[in-house]
Amino acid sequence: MGETDYYALYYDLLYSHRDVKAETDFLEKMFREHSSIPVRSVLDVGCGTGIHSVELARRGYSVVGVDVSREMVEKAREKSRGLQNASFVQADIRSFSAGRRFDSAIAMYGVMSYFVDDDDLMSVLKAIRAHLNTGGLFVFDTWNLVGVQEKRLYYETPSASFRRSGSMLAIKEETWRLDLHNQVALLEITWSVIDLPQSKIDVFTHRINIRLFSPREIKHYLREAGFEVRAMFEDYACKPFTELSPEAVVVARAL
Repeated sequence: MGETDYYALYYDLLYSHRDVKAETDFLEKMFREHSSIPVRSVLDVGCGTGIHSVELARRGYSVVGVDVSREMVEKAREKSRGLQNASFVQADIRSFSAGRRFDSAIAMYGVMSYFVDDDDLMSVLKAIRAHLNTGGLFVFDTWNLVGVQEKRLYYETPSASFRRSGSMLAIKEETWRLDLHNQVALLEITWSVIDLPQSKIDVFTHRINIRLFSPREIKHYLREAGFEVRAMFEDYACKPFTELSPEAVVVARAL
């Protein structure tokens, strides 16, 4: 047997603090307000265990989720059992071909920030554009360079937070190190997942580099890939984006 992918195993618990229904409401609002075409199909890039794909499918959209992790895709397929309008593929979006186009694409929970290399980023954006009908939307969230820099002390101070779902408890210990010269943050995150009835604990650590974008940079790369930025927010509650916003939710339209 291979090594357990704890991140995939506990993915839904780790994101249990997120309001997926409200985030999907936001997506539908953007579809209505900014898409030039009716949105009936969605490509979910870096779909994880299908949190948003399944919710969108339940609302009647035809959804294809793509993730590089086999374990994530397997869990997404389990969760979507019985939904004929949701399917999941293990693939790298840079080389993925669905053989069809979609009315919208989404990349939730910082997926675009994982592509710290410029060429990789452009490959991803061009692959997404190639899968979209003209006038369709691409919605994603990422990190804002200036906003993170402004709160550098906050982000670089080790912190702990908690998640709880049913009888499961997750403790997140997180450390950031900012490399502003290269516009990246180096994250080390340790999770302690406790199964209370079983008195069982799993501890695992993952280290990731995430890209920090400036708004101008976001617009430039999207334009080069065949998009125009229609709107930017600080969060999925439509809070206005400012230069001090640590995060950015970007709504772009395919040209």
